[in-house]
Amino acid sequence: MTQPASLEEIDARLSALPKTLVLDAQDSRALAQILELRIPALPALRQRSSRRRIVRLGALATTVVVVVLLNVVAAYYAPTYGRALADAPGIGGPSGKILAGFGLNSGEVTVFNDVSSSSGHTLRMTAGFADGLRTVLFVSIDGRGVTGNPKGFGMNPGDYGLRDYTVTDQFGHSYQGNLVSSPNLLSLEPLAWPASKVGARLTLHVTSLWPMWLMRDSALPGDWTLHATLVSEPVHSLALPAPVQTPKADYTFTAIRSSTTTLIIHWTVTGPVLDEEINLRPTNVPGTKQEPPYQVLMQAYFWPTVFDGSGQPVVIEEWGTIFTNPATSELTAFIPGPGRYRIQLGGALTADDLQRWIVVP
Repeated sequence: MTQPASLEEIDARLSALPKTLVLDAQDSRALAQILELRIPALPALRQRSSRRRIVRLGALATTVVVVVLLNVVAAYYAPTYGRALADAPGIGGPSGKILAGFGLNSGEVTVFNDVSSSSGHTLRMTAGFADGLRTVLFVSIDGRGVTGNPKGFGMNPGDYGLRDYTVTDQFGHSYQGNLVSSPNLLSLEPLAWPASKVGARLTLHVTSLWPMWLMRDSALPGDWTLHATLVSEPVHSLALPAPVQTPKADYTFTAIRSSTTTLIIHWTVTGPVLDEEINLRPTNVPGTKQEPPYQVLMQAYFWPTVFDGSGQPVVIEEWGTIFTNPATSELTAFIPGPGRYRIQLGGALTADDLQRWIVVP
């Protein structure tokens, strides 16, 4: 069976094309239609002079060459068009505990087996996931970091994490950290357009590792390059629930977005509770502990919980409030899938009329 072409092989094929072979305006329009979007001129396809060169081939041969070229380039820049370019199936993805920490299961991730070795250490791209809210990559280092108990990783000699690295897609866009990550389990920004539309060929380039068990800022230099092909799952903007009003605080939802695995909620807070928070706020001195009255206030009016349709709380990845006036709050929760979810914005807001329901499609 013929093996799928690798990214490097595709690069080599494009570079080896005759210099006299160029695409005219009609060919470029055909490529844009294949990708179903307008992509800027591709570097490998730019004309090399202002004078158009002629391909000296018969009419039938010319058609074949152009069609093959279009398919190669379209598949390179649009994984959704050429699934044959996807990375080879992996030998095993992350463990259930690792995936659960990101609100994922084995059926939701794409498993890879891309390996790179340098400086005596081997990195393996084991799995990835992408939707309209985040991009997640799972990388093992010398076979460690994607199995077992994630809480114990980093305490033993030989536990390395990624220190200096970049993540880019086939269009040159760079991706930064998003939400909470670990040194080798990367939660990044969602795929950017046009990769969000046609799929992403991501390149992870690592230039140093962190010896985590040493508990200090040190680096092991090297040169590792890994690839992953991901297609983004859809994201939805949900209808906003009615405001929640209490004698102390009024809550107004400003944005809610969801995928099948993640829910992000934004809201504002106004009312006397903001003055009370200022009066009870601990002094900003290193080592100062929060006083019990302040903790009680925070849990009562600023500590959100999200429940699924059966009444079970879902995992909240992070949440926080910026205490301006109005205060602005945000939470990110991992959800088990489409369905109805109940939002409780504080421990004092347990009455039915103070909670709000949303539906994730």
